[in-house]
Amino acid sequence: MYQIKVDPHTHTIASGHAFSTIGENAMEAHGKGLEGIGMTDHFGPMSNPIGNDGRPDLGPLFNIAALPKVVHGVRVLAGCEIDIIDFKGNLAFHDFRMPFGPDKDKGLSLGEIILRNRDIAIASLHMFPGCRDGSIVQNTEMYLGAIRNPYIDILGHPCRPGVPFDMDEIVRAAKEEHTFLEINDHTFDTPAATDNCRKLAVKCAEEGVHVVVSSDAHSAFFVGEFGRAAAMLEEIHFPQELIANESLEKMARLRGRTY
Repeated sequence: MYQIKVDPHTHTIASGHAFSTIGENAMEAHGKGLEGIGMTDHFGPMSNPIGNDGRPDLGPLFNIAALPKVVHGVRVLAGCEIDIIDFKGNLAFHDFRMPFGPDKDKGLSLGEIILRNRDIAIASLHMFPGCRDGSIVQNTEMYLGAIRNPYIDILGHPCRPGVPFDMDEIVRAAKEEHTFLEINDHTFDTPAATDNCRKLAVKCAEEGVHVVVSSDAHSAFFVGEFGRAAAMLEEIHFPQELIANESLEKMARLRGRTY
C-alpha cells in the first residue's frame, strides 16, 4: 500500500464543470488523512473565454489572496491546470498581453502573470483544434515544450489514448527538468489508457523519474481516490520513493518550493 498524502489535482466550481467548493474538497481530504490538495482549476480557452471587452473571464484566478492556505486542516495549494494549445507546447494566453494591472506585470503575458503566482501548476492537453492529427514527433515536441516551461510542475494526464508520443524522450526530459509526470486516476475511466499509463510508469521506474498520483476529482466525492492508479503501480512494483506526492514536504523539496 502506497503512502500518498497529497492530491495535487482537484477541481472546484470555479472550473465551471465541477461540482464542489474548495471547502468541501478540503473537508473530504481531511477525512481521508491527506496533508494537502492542489486547487488546480482550469485555465485556458475552454474554460476562460475571451469576453466582448477583449479580456478573459478569469474570476477567482486573480483572487487567490481571498483564500486561507489551510482549510479544514488541509494545506490548499493555489494552482491551475493550464491548457497546452499547440504542437510547440505553448500554454494558454502565452501571447495575451495585459492591457491593465500593476507595473510589476507590464511586459508579461497573462499566462506568465497567473503561473508565477501559483503554488502548483499543471500543463495538460485539452484537445486544441487539430491535435488528434499530430504525428508522434509533433506530439512529443508538444509535451517537451510544456515540460521545459519553468513554471510547470506537472505534465497532466499524458497517457490519454489517441495522442501517441515518444515516451523515452518525455521521461528523459522530465528527469532533466525535475518535472513530475502524472498518473491520473481519472484517466483510467478509459480502458485504453491503462496500457499507456503502465508503459509510462515502467519507464519512469527504470529511469528514476518522479510521478505524482492524482484523482483529477471534479467533485469532493472523488478527492483522494487513487485506487486504480495505485493498483497499476503495485502490479509493476513501482518504487514508493519515486512518488513525489508521498508528502507535502517531499513535493516541495523536489521542486525547490516552499509550501
